[in-house]
Amino acid sequence: MNKLINEKSPYLLEHAKNPINWYPWSDEPFIKAKNEDKPIFLSIGYSTCHWCHVMDLESFNEKDVADKMNNTFICIKVDREERPDIDNLYMTMSQIMTGQGGWPLNVILTPDKKPVFSFTYIPKTSRNNNIGLMDLCDTVNYFWKNKRPELEKNGDTVIDAITHNNVKRKNEEINYESLIKSTFKSLKGNYDEEYGGFGNAPKFPSFQHIIFLLDYYKNYNDKKALEMAEKTMKTMRLGGVYDQIGYGFHRYSTDALWRIPHFEKMAYDQAMAIMAYTYMYSITKNDFYKNVVYEIFQFLKSEMFGNAFYTAVDADSENEEGRYYTWAYDEISHIVDSEFIKSFDVSKTGNFYDNNYRLTGRNILYFSGNPEEIHGKKMDLNIKKLYETRNKRKGHLIDDKILVDINGLTIKALAISSMVFSDKNMLEYAEKAADFIISKMYKNNILYHRYREGDVSIEGFLDDYAFFSSGLLYLYEASFNDMYLKYFEEITHEMVKKFYDSEYGGFYETDHPEVVKLKESYDNAIPSGFSIAIDNLVTYRYLNNKYDTIVDASLNSVYEEMTSKPMFFSATVDAFFKKLRFYKIEAGKETLDSVKKYYPNNYFVISSNDGKISVCDINKCFIVEDTKKLVKIIND
Repeated sequence: MNKLINEKSPYLLEHAKNPINWYPWSDEPFIKAKNEDKPIFLSIGYSTCHWCHVMDLESFNEKDVADKMNNTFICIKVDREERPDIDNLYMTMSQIMTGQGGWPLNVILTPDKKPVFSFTYIPKTSRNNNIGLMDLCDTVNYFWKNKRPELEKNGDTVIDAITHNNVKRKNEEINYESLIKSTFKSLKGNYDEEYGGFGNAPKFPSFQHIIFLLDYYKNYNDKKALEMAEKTMKTMRLGGVYDQIGYGFHRYSTDALWRIPHFEKMAYDQAMAIMAYTYMYSITKNDFYKNVVYEIFQFLKSEMFGNAFYTAVDADSENEEGRYYTWAYDEISHIVDSEFIKSFDVSKTGNFYDNNYRLTGRNILYFSGNPEEIHGKKMDLNIKKLYETRNKRKGHLIDDKILVDINGLTIKALAISSMVFSDKNMLEYAEKAADFIISKMYKNNILYHRYREGDVSIEGFLDDYAFFSSGLLYLYEASFNDMYLKYFEEITHEMVKKFYDSEYGGFYETDHPEVVKLKESYDNAIPSGFSIAIDNLVTYRYLNNKYDTIVDASLNSVYEEMTSKPMFFSATVDAFFKKLRFYKIEAGKETLDSVKKYYPNNYFVISSNDGKISVCDINKCFIVEDTKKLVKIIND
């Protein structure tokens, strides 16, 4: 056993029996590295990561590799989901150093935490111009003993680049409408007309782009925006990137057709999907989208809930990626009818390719028929039979960490859906998760990041405060329970106090940084903490304008990046729709007709006069004298 045996993270516990002398991130390994004059081997991954499993089986469990690594390095393992601050810091550094990043992320550090080399997956032995772990040990050992000043200079250059990026600020008036339109133009330019989605393979769902497109359609009646969103959402739902049997989205598609997925299922993707498909249903009233929402909700309830929502489901089972989700022809042909076989492109040779683009003889299920025929008595019976059969297979790991940021997104999603579908069960699950976090993970004005097996640990990061606050705000709107608004205001106040950069604007990721403070404003697979924080403060503007200066300064701090790469800020720019709407409200230009088509809020402040406000839903308006809160409309 190594030092990971006392950790709570499922990912770290997976490596506790490696012959490598792994340490968790703490002061101890850095002190040891300094005393023994050794570099650090930092390996960052997560429990449901396929290539992390590959490195574990191929290298980290091998004694010859362990001997070399233990002699060369002090070795540290980090769960990126437990410590997103460390992951984001060294991922940013890796991208500066090499132009790329991914998981597992393996970084060679000096004992004072400066990066000197960065790699993603490393094979055991060198091949195809990729250095192997065995050779890497020898190479690093040589450089460490003979060219250390050059290595440390490289690390200093990376740190200087991050520090310089933190001080950017463009003090000028922002043209919000221009940024909205340039974001749409950027998405349109990157849109795949044939298969939907954005860019080439690999393709991520990027639901924040879809939500932006739907808001764009709502505000400008641009049918191209709706078309792009609809094609993407239908193609993804019918593709292999969606689990056709147990429901829920896999992390991304390795091909442009949305057919061959990377199989892990992340709770945050399910939350973003629920929001996007709910929004689409509210526009189209097409039950296809409503069914997707309820399928994902069923998956979350059955596999990913216990007190609050779990983190992820593993890609691998039986030491093979996707084994749980794929089918040999003989396995499936006697369970379902021939029409199902044809509709899902199941064949004797298989349709599922491995990482070297070779057919495996197994089939991933994707639907090639009419989207409206994905449900029906016959189809649902076939799906049920396959679900029951698949459940008898050797299971895959569920990472049962409860993380505040991921729960915040999921609470928000279910709160929104509960309003659109008038579904008390969705609201109940959102409230259960929120109440658990408030009671167990929020103490003395500190929000904690992780809960597992009764252990609460790691002070929260920007994402925790921003995402959970967002969940509370929408939960208040859905329930009109004043408690949730109270906690939203309290936690938002703490977020600003802890993370806001009062000198240059924007938000730091943590108030207890390692090496250097980091700001991350770009959206990735999901919206950034920055974009959710901005959206929260803009939405709260309907009740209180106390954060106006902070919003403006923060947007100025990323103005240059937003104008040059608007697609990477689609979630931030999406908040501009609310910001522009509020200005219209103040100017008295908003009308009930325009409010009727606006989403996600069900209730809208229309005007403010003499301490009174008009509050409307899509059916009626009424006057409220208490300007401090919205009140629920009673349809009697």
